[in-house]
Amino acid sequence: MDLLTLFSANLLLLLIFAISFQAMSLRVTPSVHWRSWAAANGVLVLALVCFAFESVLPRFVAYILPNALLLLGFGFHLYAARVLAKLPNRLSDAFAPAAAYLIVGAIAFLLSDATLAYVGGNFIFTVLCIATIVAYTSKNFHGLISVIGLVLAFFFLAGVGGLRVFHGLVGEGPAGPGMINDTMQGLHLMSAMLFVSLTGAFSTALSFEQVAQRHREAARRDPLTGAFNRREFQARLEDLLHSPSEKTFGLLNFDLDHFKFVNDTFGHLSGDQALVKIVTTVKAQLRKDDCFARLGGEEFAVLLPDISRENAAKVADRLRQLISRIEFDFAPENFRITASTGIYHGNGNELAMEDLLQAVDESLYRSKKNGRNCVTFAGELTATP
Repeated sequence: MDLLTLFSANLLLLLIFAISFQAMSLRVTPSVHWRSWAAANGVLVLALVCFAFESVLPRFVAYILPNALLLLGFGFHLYAARVLAKLPNRLSDAFAPAAAYLIVGAIAFLLSDATLAYVGGNFIFTVLCIATIVAYTSKNFHGLISVIGLVLAFFFLAGVGGLRVFHGLVGEGPAGPGMINDTMQGLHLMSAMLFVSLTGAFSTALSFEQVAQRHREAARRDPLTGAFNRREFQARLEDLLHSPSEKTFGLLNFDLDHFKFVNDTFGHLSGDQALVKIVTTVKAQLRKDDCFARLGGEEFAVLLPDISRENAAKVADRLRQLISRIEFDFAPENFRITASTGIYHGNGNELAMEDLLQAVDESLYRSKKNGRNCVTFAGELTATP
């Protein structure tokens, strides 16, 4: 392709994605990352135009404007990545790379040092790409396939930027301050077109993949407390009961004592606050692979895979004690909520889930009959013939 065709193709792609992302920001929530992607592509259109007409721009403007716009565009890319990754972020951070280059470019112009502008601009550009890669490899994107394409796209550009920094430091030096205005224009425009295509496609796919992931996660969670719901709990329990492994597990079922009194005395909003605080306290005590679920109302269950009987009993009693010590802002200082717990321990082999749940439920009610705020083990269970 000739340079004009490559230039036109880049402009067209950038404009299409800028308009598409802006349109999505008006339809989809959250919309911050869509607006940031739209701004990134729109600013890169301006940068590309400035690079194309760099030779007719006043010398000072040629030192400053094209590279500053390019870095601003990639600053918006970084901002969007950090928004999606739920990392600490400020909109002013998107402007910081361009602002840094304005200082470098101004100094380079005053010193008539094109190498300084070239190396400085490419160094900031490379750092921006690496920072974006770091954002896209954060834990919030684990399990998302689309992020791989974005990481590869920015990795490619980081490599190009690094090579250009090296070229500026050890080579004969650039003819001017531009990042693409050299004898490799065709290659740079081809690279830019590949990058714009990859980031446009994979950004869209990533955003919708995250939405699908949130919906899947929401389907597993209790909307008030964030604990797993009954459906997820039963699925996890079924997996344990049908596992070929002989490892033992614990199943705790606990019910908050006299919780109706909380709702009747302090109001249902206070009752909700109490549930959330109790769930937060319990979750902090559990392992990553444990399953803590709200079965309904004030009834909860905890699955403890691969645990001994002694440790399962310790966990149950520790949770009971912690719940009984929680203080609530809406109640008097001496007010406490307690929990009665039933517990099963074994490998669950050949047991029906309904029989197991009934046995644990019966042990919970024995705890209530024994004065509440205690833990009772279920009796030995055998498979139903």
